[in-house]
Amino acid sequence: MKKLVLLGALVASAFFVKAQTAGKIFVGDSQGKSFKFGSEKSSNVVLEAVKAYNANNSAAETALWSDEMIKKYAEANQKGHAEYQSVVNKPMAILPLYAEGQKTEVVLLQSTEERIFKNGSKQNLNLFELFQVDKSGKIAGFTQYHSIPASNEYGKTYGGKLISYKPGADPAGRTLQFSNRGEIETIENFAKAYNAMDVKAVEAILADEVQFEDFDGNKFTFTKNMLPALFAEFQSLDWKPGFILPFKVKDTDPASGIIVFSNEKRVMKDGKIWDKNLVELFGFNLAGKIDSVKQFSREKTKN
Repeated sequence: MKKLVLLGALVASAFFVKAQTAGKIFVGDSQGKSFKFGSEKSSNVVLEAVKAYNANNSAAETALWSDEMIKKYAEANQKGHAEYQSVVNKPMAILPLYAEGQKTEVVLLQSTEERIFKNGSKQNLNLFELFQVDKSGKIAGFTQYHSIPASNEYGKTYGGKLISYKPGADPAGRTLQFSNRGEIETIENFAKAYNAMDVKAVEAILADEVQFEDFDGNKFTFTKNMLPALFAEFQSLDWKPGFILPFKVKDTDPASGIIVFSNEKRVMKDGKIWDKNLVELFGFNLAGKIDSVKQFSREKTKN
């Protein structure tokens, strides 16, 4: 029994290599502790995982994982591999580290990755990954950070181009990017309030003045005090957004826009029915209120 304990101690000492300390941990149980170089064994475990990953072999990759990792993520790993036609991760640099008292070593891996999916999509990534390798030589944790090269086919946070009707006018020529200031939730709430003809709820969503351009090209300023008269014309309203895309102009203030594809059915009190497909561009001001609307319509798509 003593021989086994001694052997275990030798294995542990070989796993956690003594080295000069550097750096510092600022959070968690190891707060205030410095790093030392880890073992080559941990680096090799990660490189073996990369080899299995590049072979698109989920079974070989997860065989290098701890039981807890397998329990949590093996199914997702299998599904991910099933989507790939091919994947090539190219390590650029690898560095094993550990801190006194930690149960795992941390292996830092910088790499590039090229993915080709069975559906035809292609993706290139610059990656920085942190692998946790336990004393048994199993990967027990994983965190990934990535940046997307400008040449990537999809996934960028910006794209497109704003082309102004007035050449040279700022911000003409700039790209667009997704906006995330609650615009989607606002439109969903707007649909509920509008369909319920709830004046107070709609008022809370609109700016004091809304620049409106309807589907016939008529332009006017809509104010909140017009809402009661507007709703008084209808017996019922049924506006159903089906596609919502929030965006803003890159490198400008947070004022944003949102494109909404929808179906709308209006039943007038005189019995007339208006039923069309709509494309609408809603503008959101700095306060997050809707301050402009442009509409385009066509006859409802026939099934």
